[in-house]
Amino acid sequence: MWRKVGAVAAKELRHMVHDRLTLALTIGLPVAQLLFYGYALETRVRHVPTAVLNRDSHQAGRLLERRISRSSLFAVQPSNSSKEPAEIESGLRTGAIRLAIEIPADYTANLVYGRKAGIRVWVDGADVATSNYLLSALDALGFEEQAQAAPTRLASTVEIQSKVMFNASGRTAAFLIPGLIAILVQTITTLLLAISLASERERGTLEQMLVTPLGPAAIIAGKSVAVAGVGLAECGVLVLLMRWLFAIPIQGSLLLLILSLPLLVLAPIGMGLLVAAKARNQTQALQLANVLLLPSVMLSGFVFPHEFLRFPIDWLSNLLPSTYLVALTRNIILRGTAAPEAAPEILMAAAFGVVLTALGFYAARRSLAAD
Repeated sequence: MWRKVGAVAAKELRHMVHDRLTLALTIGLPVAQLLFYGYALETRVRHVPTAVLNRDSHQAGRLLERRISRSSLFAVQPSNSSKEPAEIESGLRTGAIRLAIEIPADYTANLVYGRKAGIRVWVDGADVATSNYLLSALDALGFEEQAQAAPTRLASTVEIQSKVMFNASGRTAAFLIPGLIAILVQTITTLLLAISLASERERGTLEQMLVTPLGPAAIIAGKSVAVAGVGLAECGVLVLLMRWLFAIPIQGSLLLLILSLPLLVLAPIGMGLLVAAKARNQTQALQLANVLLLPSVMLSGFVFPHEFLRFPIDWLSNLLPSTYLVALTRNIILRGTAAPEAAPEILMAAAFGVVLTALGFYAARRSLAAD
């Protein structure tokens, strides 16, 4: 009995050694991913895009602005001190900034005459964990300002007057589910197309289709259109579940959201075709798809905000289409972003979709022609 088991095990090991692609994906991929994500992810919040509006030209206001600029927590963006609250909220809505701090014109005078000194703050509350961390850090900043003022007998209190924008109730589901829709549609669309072509190739039915008058281009296009239709239907179902089951309101334009849904399936179609061009069977298709899909979950901002990523991984995350798809769905659903404000994400998602689909179609056609 044990000799038979050993013989079968030896045969499987020899097969794995000779199948280099499967061996690399099975052994090398987990090691590479452990090293990559272990280095990339950082739980400390750093370099949060921040606007500092210093309306106080005197010493205390300048010192506070300098302290904020030197902190690794804040990445202070160039800003005009005459900005109005509407402009600040627009910057938060587009994601250009995550935090705005206003130092009032009478900040130094309030310290000098022992009055309450207020610092006005706007926080992007979409990401509950990050916003809570920022509010705690700002409270600590107020205590530090108060402690520095105490030896000179200036102000008795320094008050942080915070306003949480978007998801003010702090619901985690309201932050996760809009992005989860983009991730789920990408995952299902990519896997469905890749496995469809790989299974046809594995069973030999793809070769039978190739000898018909259809031709490789029609086969690839037909499968892509069918999978895109399934992906769009899934988009609609997930949006309905989000709205009526989880009671998450759509803050932005419903028409803009509907018009943006095709972008959620365009790039995944290209990814699925690229996987199918390389995979010779369903197992390889699943493993290769994992190479593309896992970074989309880990680095797109869906789970870990970009402030949690180390350099240069935070820069590399901009090369993932899911980064823009997650941002687009969150901006429309959670932040109420209008079409002009969402234009950068729409254009980048469309560009990635067109390029990946063209590359995938070319690679898949070459692969089928070689079969």
